[in-house]
Amino acid sequence: MRKTILFGLTAAMLATACSEEDDLRQGIAGEGITFTSSVMSRATDTSFEAEDAIGVSMYTESGFVGNATNVQYTTEDKSGLFTSTNPMTWGAAGSAKTVDFKGVYPYKADAVADGKYSFTLATGEGASLSDNDVMYSSMTDVTVGSKNVNLTFTHKLVKVVMQVYDQNRNPLPGAKVKINNQQTSGTLNLADGTVEGTGTADATLNFASNSDVSGGYQTIVMPSAPTQGRVITITYNNVDYPCPVDMYAFDSGSKMIFSVTLNPESGTASQGTIVNATATVENWTEQRIESGWIFGEGESFEVEGKISYQLLTGSVELKAEDAHFGNFGNKRLDATDVYSLEYTRTDAANDATIKISGKEYTLQKELTAGTLLIAAGSNTAGIDVSSEDAGITLTSVLVYTNENIGLPITLWTGDGSAGNGTVGDDIDPYPVIARITLSEEQQNLFVPGAILRCYLADGNDAAVLRLGTLQLYYSWRNLGIFDDNSNCLTNVLTLAMCDEVKDDGNIMIFGQNWSNIQLDRVELVPASDDEDFTNLLWCHKAEGGADCSMSWGDILVNIPTSLKSGDIIRVTYTDAAEGAYLEGVAGDVDLETTPDAPRMLQRAEVSVEGSSVDFDINEETCTALLGLECRSLIINGENLNVHKIQLVRGSEE
Repeated sequence: MRKTILFGLTAAMLATACSEEDDLRQGIAGEGITFTSSVMSRATDTSFEAEDAIGVSMYTESGFVGNATNVQYTTEDKSGLFTSTNPMTWGAAGSAKTVDFKGVYPYKADAVADGKYSFTLATGEGASLSDNDVMYSSMTDVTVGSKNVNLTFTHKLVKVVMQVYDQNRNPLPGAKVKINNQQTSGTLNLADGTVEGTGTADATLNFASNSDVSGGYQTIVMPSAPTQGRVITITYNNVDYPCPVDMYAFDSGSKMIFSVTLNPESGTASQGTIVNATATVENWTEQRIESGWIFGEGESFEVEGKISYQLLTGSVELKAEDAHFGNFGNKRLDATDVYSLEYTRTDAANDATIKISGKEYTLQKELTAGTLLIAAGSNTAGIDVSSEDAGITLTSVLVYTNENIGLPITLWTGDGSAGNGTVGDDIDPYPVIARITLSEEQQNLFVPGAILRCYLADGNDAAVLRLGTLQLYYSWRNLGIFDDNSNCLTNVLTLAMCDEVKDDGNIMIFGQNWSNIQLDRVELVPASDDEDFTNLLWCHKAEGGADCSMSWGDILVNIPTSLKSGDIIRVTYTDAAEGAYLEGVAGDVDLETTPDAPRMLQRAEVSVEGSSVDFDINEETCTALLGLECRSLIINGENLNVHKIQLVRGSEE
């Protein structure tokens, strides 16, 4: 159902002088505009409630009308009549023949500026669900003087519904439910109805119990993309049950319906049937998460603040023989880490059994899908999964951990649309194809020495891909490695790349030089602790390549924005021979055609017995390096192999 407002013009509010005018336009100019609501409230989805207030704005070709912007209208009862102590009039339309009306709920004084409505969600226990239900309405091309105008309100935020069951699939009241990693402030653009979050996503919002549905809980949150580390936590009998929702996008106007079965003792996995928390509403776009979460027997575990790693590519049908997940090498999980196994069943006429590292879990009949969450416990090196029953397929196996287990995490997956894989509206300095906001957990892993993998569409040219202003691939100068088979560009994270992302507000901005390309997926492999990559500027070997033989090539190095006078650029090398040297020139210089080009780093003779050479950075050199086009520097030399290049911070740091 929709929330509909009817505009009416009340003749009784006309000034006496106006009635004497012959011109119809003058006659309607002073009419006060009142509102009536036919159906729907933002809380019950059936009717507006007493003392509800909305803000209404008049919009013309010239923009919002100053004296008819965010005008407060209030309903005193549930009749649906909205009145104002200072109603807008048709005179505000000036010479316009038609106007647009923009409405917003809830009304907030001084909340509209420059055509945007600013709001902050209430948090904490007892926060009003209704007051957080931001709604928007727009009616265009309304003829001035119209007697009735229908203004339909739609929900602009996201309702999250959680239904909690016990192991017998009975609704379970008396729980406490919350969701983390939320923005609580945002703006609503009155011109087009778009919502944009502001501030950091670090707040926790509590769910309210639904008095109409036993075991039902609900809250309203900001729209957002899938967010690493986002968790719904259910607390029951002083035990926390974390339900990860990091893989779900929260779309504006949607209602996300989740279910969970709390079954910590029996070792039986059951799902339960989702119960609607509210009546079906047309202006909420429902998204039912049918699988839900199922908690197996075992030690307590933690999900919040952990990173998810995918242990299964594709899907696998379970057999009597064990299937192993988690090849961590000499790495190990923490006992409080959690495995997440998503399954489907082709035949659920009878109970079935999954065995996980020697422990059996019963999948009850008529349950065709589910997600089993279990603590790592003693299974810190991986798990073995099997089943004697046919038709059980694992579609996903994840592990949530903060341990460095050497596996990639997915930072972003695009759909090929404009700004989400292909060129969007941004064209300066380079056409933008994706913006990826890093969570706090991802930021902690986004450090020099980590490996960045960018997957392109088949046939795309990796040489055109950029991170901000930085080039990511140049085969002749040993920058990045591109695999034609997987269409994957691999780069070791450098200090310059980390600075670029930090300077952009911890947002990775991918763009392109020329030609149209499509970016499909971006992964990050945490840095290995086998080698020191502090303030790394280049290390081709870390990308999977080899040390650079300076007799056959040179190296393109991106200069970090944090470079300062007093710093040192240190080049670590191997296999130096007599006559070995190193130097640095501008990245746009071709030494074959301009061998006498100015040296940004003066030629340094390299000792055969040594392992590194230092270039001191003074004020003049620092200014010159930071002023290079795209901050690109070429390291050139002879008779040695370069292993890595790092920045050593000076005393001024």
